[in-house]
Amino acid sequence: SGRFSHVLLPHPPLGMEPSQSQLVTAAIFTALRQTAAIFIALACIALACMPKRWFWNFILTKVLGWSVRGTMPDCDKCVVACYPHTHGLDLFYGLFLIFSTRQESRIMMKASLAWMSILGLPVQAVSRTGSGGQASSLAKAFGSVRTRWLWIWISGTRSKSDHVSSGFYYIAKDAGIPIVFGGIDYRKKQMIPSAPVDPAKYTKDEVLEMYQKFALKHDLANSGCVPGNASTIAWRNSTKKEK
Repeated sequence: SGRFSHVLLPHPPLGMEPSQSQLVTAAIFTALRQTAAIFIALACIALACMPKRWFWNFILTKVLGWSVRGTMPDCDKCVVACYPHTHGLDLFYGLFLIFSTRQESRIMMKASLAWMSILGLPVQAVSRTGSGGQASSLAKAFGSVRTRWLWIWISGTRSKSDHVSSGFYYIAKDAGIPIVFGGIDYRKKQMIPSAPVDPAKYTKDEVLEMYQKFALKHDLANSGCVPGNASTIAWRNSTKKEK
């Protein structure tokens, strides 16, 4: 099985050997899959090996046509809580965005994508089944660096969900750093940052309410690559209570 398996010719009846044309077709698609995998790997390595911010900013803005609405907050450390996350392309554009910023950055990803760090990509892999201990360990990591922005998709999944994760709040609060809301608008090809929010001054529910107002202001529920996949901005426990 594979990406191109659906285009292969049917298996011959039992007792019959595959024809020469079937063997050639299978070999061609196998070669294409391998070539595509090599190309993706080389592209990822190239992304990681070109650290000049002006280059990434040029590609992001002039070639891909994306921009930042307003200005990015001027803070050395923060948690960037991004929404919505509806498609794999979010990572593609996200990499260009963080490579074009002056801060050392990490994108939080599920544990199964930890291999991407081997290619030099700024991935912070975590387990989705972990507890609050992960938030504490991630918060401690901020103490050993001069600058770091941790980019988190608050929904934690590209599929539609009835809640978002509160991990971004606890990481920022434990680390004593601000939270920046990051809206993604595919309609206008813009990343929309908010002003920094100090989690020490607000409860988790207050921050959630602030994010809901931010999302409503910019119509983020309909701004993703696949709008129908946008998750509801609510905590998991609150959605259960409403049922």
